[in-house]
Amino acid sequence: MFGLVYKNTTVRNIRIDLPASKSISNRALILNAFYKNSITLNNLSLADDTQLMNWALNTNETQLNLKNAGTCMRFLTAYFATQNNKEISLLCSNRMKQRPIANLVNALQNLDADITYLEQKKFPPLLIKGKLIEGKKITINASESSQFITALMLIAPFIKNGLCMELTGNIASFDYIKMTALLMEQFGLNVTIDSNIITIKNQIDVAPIKEFTIENDWSSAAFWYLTCCLNNQIAITLNNLSTNSIQGDNITAKLFEQLGIITKPIDNNLIIQKQLEANSTCYFDLSNCIDLAPALTVACAALNINATVTGLENLVIKESNRLEAIVTELKKLGYNVSNNNNAIFTHQTSSIDLNKAVIINTYDDHRIAMAFAPLALKFNNINLDNLDVVKKSYPNFFSELTKVGIKTKAL
Repeated sequence: MFGLVYKNTTVRNIRIDLPASKSISNRALILNAFYKNSITLNNLSLADDTQLMNWALNTNETQLNLKNAGTCMRFLTAYFATQNNKEISLLCSNRMKQRPIANLVNALQNLDADITYLEQKKFPPLLIKGKLIEGKKITINASESSQFITALMLIAPFIKNGLCMELTGNIASFDYIKMTALLMEQFGLNVTIDSNIITIKNQIDVAPIKEFTIENDWSSAAFWYLTCCLNNQIAITLNNLSTNSIQGDNITAKLFEQLGIITKPIDNNLIIQKQLEANSTCYFDLSNCIDLAPALTVACAALNINATVTGLENLVIKESNRLEAIVTELKKLGYNVSNNNNAIFTHQTSSIDLNKAVIINTYDDHRIAMAFAPLALKFNNINLDNLDVVKKSYPNFFSELTKVGIKTKAL
C-alpha cells in the first residue's frame, strides 16, 4: 500500500510530459508488421501494453501471454489469423478471460480464419492457425468494442479482396474507429466510411511511408485536467499536445470546459487552468470516449456538482468493471454517487471528512489509479493499494505528479 502526501508547492506554472499514445502506437505496430517493420516509428509509447505488442509481433515464441491487454488480444487475434502457416496460442490473465471476444472471432471465422477457444467459448485464450484468408462483405455487431472493428480494419488492406464491413447495433466509441481510419490514411491506405459501412480494398502493393511520429496521448491528458479542477492556483502546460489530433479523446478539452477548465494552445503545447466556476449541473455522454469516464466522474464528484455521465455500457468489460469501481471508491470518500442503467450520477454532498483515512482499491486498473491519485490535493490521508498499474499506459505518471506537490510513500 502507498500513501499519497501533498505538500503545497509555490510553483504555479507546471510543465507535464505526457506519454505517447498507446492507442496509436499499437495500431502503427500492426501496420508496420505487415510492412516487415520497414517504417521508422518515432515517439513509440513506452507503456507496458505497447511493449507487449511489440514483443508479440517480433518473438519466435508460439505461446504468447498477453496478460490483461485487451488491445493486444484483439489486434493480434486478427493479425495472426492472416499469417499463413503460423500457429499461435494467445494466453491471458484471469480478468482477460472474462472479457468477451466472440464478435471478433465470429467475424474472422466468417472469413474462414482458423480460431479455436482454448477454454470457455466466446472468451480468450485462443489457438490461431494462420492462413491466407479472403475478404468479402461481412456484418459485425459493433456495440461491444470499437477494437473489434479496428482489428479487422488493420488487416483489410493486406488480405485478398480487402474487406467490406456492415456495422450493426449501437456503435461503441466510433471516434476510435475514425482514428484508425485517419491513421491508415496517414500510412497511405484508403479507407471509406459511409454511415455504418466501412470499405477497405486490398492495398498490399501500396508503398509504405518511411517514418511516422506517434502523437502524445489525450486519454492521459484527462488526468491533468482533473488535477486542475482540484487546484485553481496552478497552470499546467501539457508538452507536445495539440487539439488538432486524430484522437477522439481530444474532446477532453471541450468536456472539461463545463467544469471551468480553459485550454489555450501555445506553440505545440496546451496550457490548462481552472478559470471559471463549474456548471452546477452537467450532463456528459461518453459513448465515443468511454476512457474519459474515470477522470471526468471523479472531477464532478470532487467539485460537488450534480452530474450525469452516460454512454458507459462497456465500462464493465474494461481492465476492471470500471462502472462499479468508480462508484465504490467515490463512496468510500463520502461522496453521494450512484449508478443505474449504465450511467453514473454525482450529487451534491453536504460534508466530506477530508482527514478520513481511506484506502483506494485500484482493481489492477491504470485509469482507476490515475483518477483517484490527484484527490490527494483535497484529502489529507488517501492511499492507493497499487502504483505499478499505471505502467500499462503512463509509466511516469507518479513522477510527473510530484510536480504538483503530490508524493508517494510505501506504507
